[in-house]
Amino acid sequence: MTTFYNSASTEQSVLLVCLFFSLVLSLFCFIVSLTRSRKRWITVLNAGIYLALFALLSVLTESFSKIREGREYRTLLPLPMWSLWCITGIIEVFLIFGAIALFRQKNRGLGRNSIKQAFDTLPSAVCYFAPSGIVKLCNFQMHRLFRTLAQSDLQTFNELQQALKECDRKSGVIKLSDERQTYLFPDGTVWRYAQTEVTAPSIGKYTETIFFDVTKLYEKNLQLKAQTKQLKKISLKLKFLSDNVLTLTKEKEVLAAKTKLHDQMGAGMIAVRRMLQHKQTTKDIVEAIRLFRKAVNMMKIDNENPLERSELAEFMHDADAIGVKIILTGEMPEQTEVYNAFIVVMRECLTNGVCHAGATELQIDIRQDDSSLSMRITNNGTVPKGEIVPKGGLKNMEHYIINLQGTVKIQSSPVFALTVTVPFAKEGM
Repeated sequence: MTTFYNSASTEQSVLLVCLFFSLVLSLFCFIVSLTRSRKRWITVLNAGIYLALFALLSVLTESFSKIREGREYRTLLPLPMWSLWCITGIIEVFLIFGAIALFRQKNRGLGRNSIKQAFDTLPSAVCYFAPSGIVKLCNFQMHRLFRTLAQSDLQTFNELQQALKECDRKSGVIKLSDERQTYLFPDGTVWRYAQTEVTAPSIGKYTETIFFDVTKLYEKNLQLKAQTKQLKKISLKLKFLSDNVLTLTKEKEVLAAKTKLHDQMGAGMIAVRRMLQHKQTTKDIVEAIRLFRKAVNMMKIDNENPLERSELAEFMHDADAIGVKIILTGEMPEQTEVYNAFIVVMRECLTNGVCHAGATELQIDIRQDDSSLSMRITNNGTVPKGEIVPKGGLKNMEHYIINLQGTVKIQSSPVFALTVTVPFAKEGM
């Protein structure tokens, strides 16, 4: 058995160095597999390889040492050198590939620092304080925000509370809301602070503090406030225009009535003048007197207590002045806005009925139920030749009703009819 290891001393030294390298590599693989490998058999295999290499290296070192000293030795492994080299090479290749596999597994698996690394990459600032108030776990974002608040490192929970109270005076951080705990930082970001208590089993209660980034919500809120302010201005303008619709409609009706009165007066005066200047037949004289009397009656009606009439009375007067009979069924609403809206509609229908249909009679039917008020207006004028499309005065009137959450329905055949419906609300509600 002594003939197996009778070889050059250099070859023996190289073999021992390779075995030692394999021993170190197996130890490394064993330690890494303890922390990173999820398969227990890999750890056991690495431990077995380490022990086998350690035993082999010890035996060969003792045997080679006795050979160099010329002493007798007895080996437990009666193998030639080439077989030892093969065994060493196979083990080294196996260990190298095993180390590479463990290294790759390191990037895919969770290590001891994986949780802390992931914690530091959170966009929110998070910190946990032990029951004593000392920082237990804190991410990078919280350290950054606290340094802006207090120009120092975060150590205790009391330091954080104090920094939040004195933020306006020290750091330039502005507290936007006491209720929502929002803070505007110098870099333009807005953070909302919250704290809760969490209980850890067999340890106690920890304080969890979090800063949420609400910058986008804050900017959207500012935009919303600006838009709301602009909408309020537009709403005031619309209300002003709506309030003036009634006045403009009334002025238009009054102008139309006065124009017709002027025409009637002119016709009466011309008829009387002709009667006086030229000889007329009895029939012509009677017609001239009729026209003159009609003009005088219109002037008389117009001068009867004009300031004491209500809007409805004013409408009835104007209609009578231009020769239109009003048949009103039902009672006008008590609500001022709805009352004014109905007057606007009635005047618009009066004007359009006289100008476009030659109407001499206007039928107005007002009805009320538990949820709405409705008004239907028809006339005895010419039936429309086609479908009526709202424009001009009708369009403005329609907008006025829509502002009251109401609806307008126009019927063109077989007779003209306009129906207005608005929600009903009792006074004081």
